[in-house]
Order: sequence, then C-alpha cells, then structure tokens
Amino acid sequence: MEFAEIIFQQKVGSEKNTLTYEIGDLELQIGQLVKVPLRKQCKTGIVWDLHNKKPSFKTSPIKELANDKALLSQGQIKLIKWMADYYFCPIFKILKLFIPKRVFDSKPIRETKYSQAKNCEKIRKSKAKKLSKDQETTLKTIIDSKKETFVIHGITGSGKTEVYYRLAENFIKKGKQVLILVPEISLTPQTIEYFEKALGIRPTVINSKISEGEKYHAWNSIWRGEAKIIIGSRSAIFCPFQKLGLIVIDEEHENSYKQENAPRYSTHKVAEKMQEIYKQSKKSIKIVLGSATPSIETVIKFDKSTIHLKERIGKSVLPEIKIVDLRDEFKKGNYSIFSDDLKKEMIETLGKKEQIILFLNRRGSASSVVCRDCGYSEKCKGCDTTLTYHARTLGIPSLICHHCGEITPPPTLCPICKGVNIRFLGIGTQKIETELAKEFPNARTLRADKDTTSTKHGFEEIYKKFRNNEADILVGTQMIAKGLHLPKVNLVGVILADIGLNIPDFRAAERNFQLMTQVAGRAGRTEKPGKVVIQTYNPNHLSLICTQEHDYEKFLNYERTQRKLIKNPPYSNLSKLLIQEKSLQKCQEMAKKIEDLLWKFAREEKITDEVEINSYPSYLLRLRGNYRYIILIKSTNKQNKTLLEKLPKEYIMNPNLKIDIDPISIT
Repeated sequence: MEFAEIIFQQKVGSEKNTLTYEIGDLELQIGQLVKVPLRKQCKTGIVWDLHNKKPSFKTSPIKELANDKALLSQGQIKLIKWMADYYFCPIFKILKLFIPKRVFDSKPIRETKYSQAKNCEKIRKSKAKKLSKDQETTLKTIIDSKKETFVIHGITGSGKTEVYYRLAENFIKKGKQVLILVPEISLTPQTIEYFEKALGIRPTVINSKISEGEKYHAWNSIWRGEAKIIIGSRSAIFCPFQKLGLIVIDEEHENSYKQENAPRYSTHKVAEKMQEIYKQSKKSIKIVLGSATPSIETVIKFDKSTIHLKERIGKSVLPEIKIVDLRDEFKKGNYSIFSDDLKKEMIETLGKKEQIILFLNRRGSASSVVCRDCGYSEKCKGCDTTLTYHARTLGIPSLICHHCGEITPPPTLCPICKGVNIRFLGIGTQKIETELAKEFPNARTLRADKDTTSTKHGFEEIYKKFRNNEADILVGTQMIAKGLHLPKVNLVGVILADIGLNIPDFRAAERNFQLMTQVAGRAGRTEKPGKVVIQTYNPNHLSLICTQEHDYEKFLNYERTQRKLIKNPPYSNLSKLLIQEKSLQKCQEMAKKIEDLLWKFAREEKITDEVEINSYPSYLLRLRGNYRYIILIKSTNKQNKTLLEKLPKEYIMNPNLKIDIDPISIT
C-alpha cells in the first residue's frame, strides 16, 4: 500500500506540517489538489510527498482528486521549502501565497459579463517609439549577454519603461511569459496602459486590490499558460508560470518589495532563488532591476552588470532644484506652510496653466494635538505614539492612530489641567489642502493619500483626473512620489523634507535621498524645464545636497565608505528578532534570555569575532498594547542562520517572537 503526505493552508497538529493518507487506487502526482477527511470534514490539500512507509498509526484514504493536473510545479515546491527554511516560517503560511483560497478550496467562479466584455475589447497597438542610443545599447546588452541579472540605473525620465516593453516584446515572441513588478498599486494603472498600448495585449493583473474572482481567473490564465504578460505587486512573483522568461522589478529600491508579515520575504531574494531553481532544470530567467535611485546593496552586488541611462528622453532636462531653509522663513516672519520661494513659483506655474505636485510624507491635518498651557499631548492608549488629527476623513473632526486604528474625538478641554488652549501642531495632507484653498482659492486641488485612495479604483480615478487636466494641484504622500509620468507637471514642492531623516536607522539617509530624487523627477518631463522647491530645517544634510546636485555617485561613495567602516549591509547580513509582551518587564526579560542564549551559541561555534548581537527597545516601544524589544544579529560570514537554528522550538514557535531575515528596518 502506498501513502501520501498531504499539506494544507492551515496549521495541522503534525510537526512535519503534513498528514499521512492512503492513496488507494488513485494515480497521484506531487503538487496535485486532493480531497481528504479531516476532523469530520472534507478538506482540500496538496500532495506534498509519495512513499510506501506504513506509519505506526491508523490512516484514512484520500477521498478523490480535486484537479487532474498538479497545481504546484516541482520548482515551486523547491521554492516553498527554501522559503520555509530561510525565513523560519511554517509551510502552510507560505502555501497561501502560491495558491489563491478559491483555487485551493476548489470553488470555481463564473466570469462576469463585465470581465467577458473587457476581454473581448480590441486593443489598438500604438506606434513604436524611436529608441535613443542609450536605450538601444541597453536592450541589446541584456538580450545578447549570457549574464542573467541586470540593473538599469536610469535617471528619472530616461525611458526605462520603454526598455522594459521592448524586452517584454522580445521574450513574448519567443513564447515566454513576462512578469513586470511595480512597488505601489498606484503605479499599476499607468503601467497597464503603457504595456497594453505598446504590445497590443491585455496584461494579466495581480495585486491586493483585485477581487477574489479576478484573482481566480488571473491565476488560472497564468497556470494554463494563456497569460503572456503579468503586471503586479510583490505577491505576483508566486504565480504559477509555465514558461517564465523575464522578471522586471521596477523601482527596485522600494521597501514595499519586502513583506512585513510572515513569511517576511524579499521579492529580490525570491526572484534570485527562482532563477537558481530554473537553472537546475536547464531553463533560464533574466532579471532586470530598474531604478533612478537603486539601493546601495543592489548597486554593489551587481556592479559588473549595471547599465546607465544618463539622459532624459527628447529635449527634456533634469529639473532645477532649490533648497529653502525654513529657519530663515521663520526669522523673517513667514509662518505659512509655503515658503516665499515656493509661493512665488506656484503663482507663476498656475499663471502659465501648468500643473503642480505638493508632496508631504504624512497624512491627516496635523501630526499632534497639544495643550499650550501644560504641554499635554494626546496619545494612543495602546501605542507609544501621538494621535493624528483628521479634520474631514471621517466626516467629523477625529484623532486617528495610524498604527492600530484607534479613533477618538479631539478634546475641547485638556484632561490634565482642564485648560482650553488646545493646539493642532504639525502639518498633514489635509492641512495643505485647507491652506491651498485660502492662498489659491481658484486653483483646482486633488489629494492622494491612503485616506482618499482606499477604494479599489481610488488612485486610478485621481490619477486620470489629474492627467486629464481636471485639477491644477495634486497634494499627496509617497504614492505620488515615484514612477508617475505627468507631462504637464512643471513644479514640485516638498513641504517638509525632514520627516524620516532622524530615525535611528542606517538606511534613513538613503531612503530620504531616494524619496527626494524620485519626487523631484516628476517635474519637467517634457521640453519645458521643471522646477523643484524642497523646504527643510536641515539644508546641509548630504541626502538633500546630493538630490539638489543630481549626484547619485557622490551619495553612493559616501554610503559605501560608511557601511564598510561599521560593517553594515552589503558588508554583513542582518537578522532581526522582535519581542512583544504586554508587560515591559517580561519583554526585557525575554530579550535578555534570548540574547544570552545567542551569545552562548556563538561561543560554542567559536564565531564571537564574526557576529554582533545587540538588544534594544524598538523605536516605537509600545504598539497595539504590546511593549517591543529588538535583538539584532549582524554577521560578516552568514552565521546568523547557524545561531537561529540552535534556538529552542519554544522560542521559534512563540507567537510573541517575530523573526525577520534581511530586515529593511532595524528600529
């Protein structure tokens, strides 16, 4: 008698993640979906292994096949096993990334009339654009080279997307599938439109905003090999590709390519592992990482296969950037959100009927509510953070915690001193919108942040309105800072460039440089030169000076030197352990125990000279009612895993301990 190990999309009692069933007369293959009895119910599971070792316990037979073809390929199974091992994550959690719930539960969804009509629509292919010399060289190098991973380091507006399209066209003609990854759902509508018109093919879209039905049909289309070009956010990397030939990771420097919850995977790392697995089967995948500001780690790792696009397309030039010192504005009595320079440029731009983007990396109307008599600040009851004041988001004035979602009405009296001098300090996107109505009453304004784009097509509607010139000014957060091509925008104003600069993280300056360069790149993308005004209290910060000078190399050289000195990535590997407890004392005690254990293991392995282990309070010490401590392991010889594998299971399986391999934040 033969047996099958079946795995589920839920936790089962077995330590090996599977349950054993009798095969009977069924003809099975690994990766196939089957129906089995489990806890007096009929459940679907995946065939994970086949063997003839009779277990010591009683087994039940598999009821029936749920699908006649394997849903998971051998390559995907290898990838799942690697992810479970590398990211210290149970397989059932990883399995959910690979197979949508509807597919796994074997519940087909009928295609709607709308989706049928959309699929039948004819797409008019646009005329191919003439490539610049740099673009032609880039295209030829990637297609002809035996190297498999490339970085396209192209300044904003240099035509990276056109290169992606030509690469996609080349691979599709060879019968291959192409995956285009974008960091923000906000970039999806623009990317879809570009590839749809360029290729004359309707792309298959995978992201968190599409419905279960849309996900079901998209997944099946990829699994059957019908989908030729797939556009999506990071989770699209787990689609069931049949003939994948090219992965493009656009805006590769973005943090959103790292998953925050278990499994805490890096899209880059997963793509590289897929490439390695394909190679074992005598197949190949080319990976293209594109950005105007590639991450320091990426540039150093792929130094020998980085291609530069240094010129903007056509007669467009990089914008002129002015840094305004807000301390000087305060000294001369300007207490407005807008500096004199920014206001002057806005008046001129609106007078020419051109468009403006105003960027602020913060939602809401004000960052905090403070009593001016005693200094009391309204904080979230469950988090160690101030509440953000929103004047209109919920229809009535409200204080919102953007970490746990707590909502309370703003106080009229101070709860400590009973004073009435309550002041709303700081600025948010709503506040900018309100001030614009006062300063520029005739200007048409749109706001794009998480509050205004929470619906499925929220950002797409705002983007189309602005692109169609139905508004003069777009106020927004990070989602408007990258990748968007808006030809009529000739002025970008950064309201406050200091947000995030002072976070105690070695990547803080890099993130600020990337963000400022990206948002500045939205200006002047046609023949008219653009202007950028950056307002700050830190005008001499290197990240801002390099942004103003459009000097990536200067910033890279400084960062590379700093990281070599203190052995930060890419000159080391990091693992972060986050401990959460209701009691601060318990949290500290657990952190101390684990830190001591890790040092004990390091001594046993004789690697104390190769590792650093430090514990410290999280930057946000209390969140959702839990105190948080961090243990950071830094190793110059990839010894992190050795130490973590020695941790007793009681720690690894503890829900209050979260393990993050290659973290993007150490705070």
